[in-house]
Amino acid sequence: MLPSKKILSLPIISLKEGQQIGFVRNIVIDPKAKAVAALMVDPKGFFKEQRIIPYNRVVSIGENVITVSTENQAEKATNLPDILELLKEKAAIIGTKVITASGKTLGIIEEFYIDTENGMISSLDISGGKIEGLFKGKASLKADDILTIGSDVVVVVKGCEERLELFTKGINDNVKSMIQIASRKASRKSQDLNRFWKKNKDAETNEDFPNDTDKPIQPVSAEISTSVTDNFCEGQNEEATNADKDPKDGLI
Repeated sequence: MLPSKKILSLPIISLKEGQQIGFVRNIVIDPKAKAVAALMVDPKGFFKEQRIIPYNRVVSIGENVITVSTENQAEKATNLPDILELLKEKAAIIGTKVITASGKTLGIIEEFYIDTENGMISSLDISGGKIEGLFKGKASLKADDILTIGSDVVVVVKGCEERLELFTKGINDNVKSMIQIASRKASRKSQDLNRFWKKNKDAETNEDFPNDTDKPIQPVSAEISTSVTDNFCEGQNEEATNADKDPKDGLI
């Protein structure tokens, strides 16, 4: 699938002559077939006047170039009456409003994608619309849901908004706010759980390894203190008495 904007301005090459015919100026849409009918060649190219290449004459559309068999595949619009009628209808896709059959506006077509094998439109990119009050921005709509491609609007089937492929970039402020609130709640819950487990862990540690320093220090008994002092004093007096005695007093 190739976006239509990618095709615009691609060079067109004739395989037989090996010459560049010109560039793609515009894409002609067949509204009833929901497909590309022809490519308009830029008049500034090989030809002096506007020429058109019916899509069924295109050999291939690549990433960088479009090929046709010969240069005479590009003709004047007057030689292609069916294409000329489509030009008069001025059916356009990009910039056209999309509404459902029930009257709901989905947005504006920003881009459409083409199956390069057969020229069929495969999908539309819609932007700038509101979808069920939650999403606004960009979404993809399958071409199977298109009922009518008109000059003013593109009509799609009722209820197709439920099948739109929404781009996350299109989430509006309400949804963003819901996500932020949920995130904050989850963060607070995680913090509460961490504090709970830490508290339980500290309690288990205190039970396994009690801290004796938490107990109050008992004062020393006055009686024990006096006894110790008296014993110390008696020892000092006894040593003094022994020192005063003449060493000879103990000899016979």
